[in-house]
Amino acid sequence: MKRDSEYSVVMRNYKDYPSDWKVVELGDLLEKINRPVDVVPDYEYREIGIRSHGKGLFHKEPVKGSDLGNKSVFWVEVDCLIINIVFAWEQAVGITTTQEKGMIASHRFPMWQSKGNVDLNYLLKVFLTPFGRHLLELASPGGAGRNRTLGHDSFNKIPVCIPSNIKEQQKIVKILSTWDKAIELKERLIFEKKQQKKWLMQNLLSGKKRLPGFTGEWRKFEVGKIIFLSSTKINPIVEKQSFNCIELEHIESETGRLLGSTISTIQKSNKIFFTKEDVLFGRLRPYLKKFYFAKHEGVCSSEIWVLKPKTKKMLSKFLFYIVQSSKFIEKCCVSYGSKMPRADWDYVSDLIIDLPPLPEQTAIAEVLSTADREIDLHEKQLEELKKQKKALTQLLLTGAVRVNTQEVI
Repeated sequence: MKRDSEYSVVMRNYKDYPSDWKVVELGDLLEKINRPVDVVPDYEYREIGIRSHGKGLFHKEPVKGSDLGNKSVFWVEVDCLIINIVFAWEQAVGITTTQEKGMIASHRFPMWQSKGNVDLNYLLKVFLTPFGRHLLELASPGGAGRNRTLGHDSFNKIPVCIPSNIKEQQKIVKILSTWDKAIELKERLIFEKKQQKKWLMQNLLSGKKRLPGFTGEWRKFEVGKIIFLSSTKINPIVEKQSFNCIELEHIESETGRLLGSTISTIQKSNKIFFTKEDVLFGRLRPYLKKFYFAKHEGVCSSEIWVLKPKTKKMLSKFLFYIVQSSKFIEKCCVSYGSKMPRADWDYVSDLIIDLPPLPEQTAIAEVLSTADREIDLHEKQLEELKKQKKALTQLLLTGAVRVNTQEVI
């Protein structure tokens, strides 16, 4: 009764959809496909998995039939909607392709084919929206987490409002897929840019590659001899001045990007003071690679190291890239504490690093800063693409914006 009431709320949500669209239950659109595998003990099978949050299918390592035990498995059919019933509420949905032909799927991954009146990729686009997730949650009764399982009858009763003309569905899919492709290409470009920066750091910070015009000798130093760990503390309770306060959660992993901050006056524990151009590094769980180049003075968590050059032979910006190097990170990851590992400065202080003359440090820092700016620009463009696609998806899947079906190929 409660679920019927919730579906009634869903139906009211469709009142603003186009009048020529139809509301239909999934059971009238989809036909369940169920072809069991007669498991052969010595035969090697490939099983598929489904990632949550709409991240698609993946292929598991080969497994012998004897290792499947009493597990019920089914042959994967091509061009099917497939759902992980345990994590349906987390949008663990996908579409099978010819790449999955001949593979097997667990009994937890039911498959459906279209009865011909719906485009499966259109349905997938619906399920990957916040509203689509709500529909999958409604069809997954139970408690929290793994206790929520997609019910067959509940799934069949889900009402969806779709274009009556399947060509309109296909056109919408085509448009949104174009945006998906643009996002994918941008993500690939960002990955390549990050790999380029990684190569630059590995070679420029070690002296394996020299920038044109530089031939000066590099010198070796212990970290503790040239990098100063600041410990100037501020008690927010007694300090009258208010500072921007940076906690670990405000620093994005691996990017050096500041995601936000709070104010010191609402804090209760002691904070570490930092000044402009100091380098912040997260000592708690150092493998998360949280670092930041301060653009202003402020305070930060005691779980963050505040580092600055101990000598005029080192530039702050060069130090910023030293703390990002694999050499420095690996040293920090030899930490103490099992549940809450923390880097040990006494241990890190012994690390030997190579230091070029100041002009070469400046040039190297500028090359790496340019790489950072390029990556940051592309990531901002990626975020904008995602926002635009999200808005367009809402408009197209609700019929607020209609498409020209004559252009469908």
